Amino acid sequence: MKFCVIVAAKDEKLGIGKTVRSILAAGVNQADVYVMDDGSSDGTGAIAGSYGVNVLRNEKNIGKAKSILRATENWSLTDNYDIVCLMDADTEVNLDYFRVCVAEYRNPEVAAVCGRALSVPHNWLTAYRSLAYWISHAIYKGGQSNMGVVTVVPGCAASFRADVFAQLEWNSDTIVEDMDCTIQVHRKKLGKIIYQPDALVFTQDPNNLRGYVKQMYRWDVGAWQVGKKYGMLSGLNRIDLEYKLLMGEGVLFATIILLTPLWLIIDPIWAGRIVVGEFAFQVLLATICAMCDRRVDVLTSCLVFPLVRLIDCSVFLAAFWGVIVRQRRIHTWFAVKRY
Repeated sequence: MKFCVIVAAKDEKLGIGKTVRSILAAGVNQADVYVMDDGSSDGTGAIAGSYGVNVLRNEKNIGKAKSILRATENWSLTDNYDIVCLMDADTEVNLDYFRVCVAEYRNPEVAAVCGRALSVPHNWLTAYRSLAYWISHAIYKGGQSNMGVVTVVPGCAASFRADVFAQLEWNSDTIVEDMDCTIQVHRKKLGKIIYQPDALVFTQDPNNLRGYVKQMYRWDVGAWQVGKKYGMLSGLNRIDLEYKLLMGEGVLFATIILLTPLWLIIDPIWAGRIVVGEFAFQVLLATICAMCDRRVDVLTSCLVFPLVRLIDCSVFLAAFWGVIVRQRRIHTWFAVKRY
């Protein structure tokens, strides 16, 4: 099957070279790589073009979703290819990434394939993100794939059958185009979404709390926006039930965790046991993750993870309050500074 790769990039001079090199090293021809320079001011397009790949530039920033659409239409990608792969400009792929993804499309019922993201080591914050990714993929993604309820095909590790990709709508009414497109596949009944754990990508995550909070807020706001847009809070399809389970669990546990000081006042012995038990469970997960992903930093940094967990809970509830309770329209894109 013939496939292509689209990379949307804005001011990604620090990472675009690594991304393109990894794609080419994984066996993709230069002519099948398409970089969309979304109004960069740092020479991103020129760096990508130096590797002999196709580059198209937006003179002004129009956003990731519209950039992907423009690239698709400009090069007629859905007409010329069987599979369209998306890749973020801060992401590197493993050598087998495209081979294992493309192999899944031998099944004509497969509409999209979701790869597995790994966080590039940098500090204690990326160690925490590594644990979060591991929990997501080890506990959730495989089960979601088997049950046909994958909620997000992440933009850093996504591929679609071309005829499916042609039917996706790249709107700007949500700020998470990857989840929006994933739910479209479910709503339009375009086929199965498969999780392929051997399709590994290595992505650069925020290295400071400010960037981390901004990214998490965008993801959480976007998740609530998508649920609201597609009526998932009231729907009864399997994907709706999975969404309600995940988001409801998030609201419940975030509320319980943030009320920990109150529990300690009401019943310090009982609450203390819960806190110790939660911490011990986090250490256990960190240990398993460190062994499975060979990330010693996940284990050595785990003492600070409860703090980040509190931040996660606060951001998640803030997004819920803004989108669902206050009905705010949030369309700001929070770009993470590269390093």
